[in-house]
Amino acid sequence: MMDSVALYCKDWTSWQGLMLTVSLLACWMLPATAQFTIESVPPIAVEGENVLVLVQNLPEKVQALSWYAGGKPLQRFEIARHVIATNSTVVGPAHSGRETVLPNGSLLIKSVTRKDSGYYTLQMLDTTSRREIMRAEFFVQSPNLGYKKHRTPSQLTIELVPPRVDEKSSMIVLVYNLPEKLQGFVWHRGVLPLDRFKIASHSFLTNSTMLESSYNDRLTVCEDASLLLSNVTHKDTGLYTLRTIPVDLKSECAIFNLQVHKPRRRASDSQRPTRHQRLSKKQREKLDMCFSSSDTVYYN
Repeated sequence: MMDSVALYCKDWTSWQGLMLTVSLLACWMLPATAQFTIESVPPIAVEGENVLVLVQNLPEKVQALSWYAGGKPLQRFEIARHVIATNSTVVGPAHSGRETVLPNGSLLIKSVTRKDSGYYTLQMLDTTSRREIMRAEFFVQSPNLGYKKHRTPSQLTIELVPPRVDEKSSMIVLVYNLPEKLQGFVWHRGVLPLDRFKIASHSFLTNSTMLESSYNDRLTVCEDASLLLSNVTHKDTGLYTLRTIPVDLKSECAIFNLQVHKPRRRASDSQRPTRHQRLSKKQREKLDMCFSSSDTVYYN
């Protein structure tokens, strides 16, 4: 099994306080030559751990940057302001005493709690006074959830096949122990259950699946929530969440973090293994059973 975790959610407010990881949202595109990246280390944190929102390849023209709690660079939510040239930091109203801005612009948060859940905004000011903004969202889980531990056979779990996903290949996400008596389920990017991040939804009432338009030629969804994503690109990297929609409205969620790698070697189309060649007998049987159904699929 790959790194995934399932949890029950009475409502979305409590759910957001239980799980944490990183998904990236850019307010506008940075120049491709900058190769600027931001990621959370570790990708999923437990209460009491330290989280580093790691900034890599900070553009040379950046002269100052500020970190904010929340999705907007509002003054009352400013954690700290950092000047690159002097390596000096001034704390803001939202500084709790646990945050440190490192010389490369990364933000270290010590002893994270569930209240640290949410967006963090990085605003950069370059030598031409141009402002650039990136937002990161990380999520913290309670220790008693036992990420990778205390997992019972009945828990909703996810397996990624193959475990390593290369660009331009196909990946299969096998779902196990999908609860019964569901109205449907939803797959979306990141962990926030927002419509703009939804990539697929299935209704058992109408036996139909709806895909987000940008995925309609790459994504196939099974009735047990397993999915096949073809022609994977680096842009697909990030967190994905499966959310069930049961009759009693007590949702169960499973989350996995997808890392897309550059191919280790270039192979011709005839040499590339098919999806069945990558699977065990048990996995092939599950896949054939899943995608042999004749669901009606609609595209947004």
